[in-house]
Amino acid sequence: MTESTLKITFRQADEHRTAARERLEEAEAGGSSDEIEQDVRRIVNFEEFDDIDWLMRRSNLELIEAIVTQHPESIRQAAAVVDRDYREVHRNLKELEALGVVEFDQASQSKTPKLRGGVDNIDFSIRFPMDGDSNGTTAAV
Repeated sequence: MTESTLKITFRQADEHRTAARERLEEAEAGGSSDEIEQDVRRIVNFEEFDDIDWLMRRSNLELIEAIVTQHPESIRQAAAVVDRDYREVHRNLKELEALGVVEFDQASQSKTPKLRGGVDNIDFSIRFPMDGDSNGTTAAV
């Protein structure tokens, strides 16, 4: 994971806690490395399939791509980039904000959508089988 990457994971909270604990222990021992400096704002972990489904909708992925590649300076500009109605784009961006993937910079009169933490790319990680599911069956949802 590079410094400006938002890592999105699924059911990996325990791994993130362990890694954070290890970084803390290394820092307390006087260590210094990029690993210690990792910003928790750059990790979003989902625990429910519904959240992943919500994130992975085509309309949301198109908006994320537009934010990363076109850097729209407002919701209206984002709507123009993806060629959709302002209200629909506003709703989708609010959904992405609720998921913790997008945030708004309100330095000017308009809201500028950007990826969480000001990152410029996303790394998705979904692993199967999941913890506690080593027999290959899908957990009940």
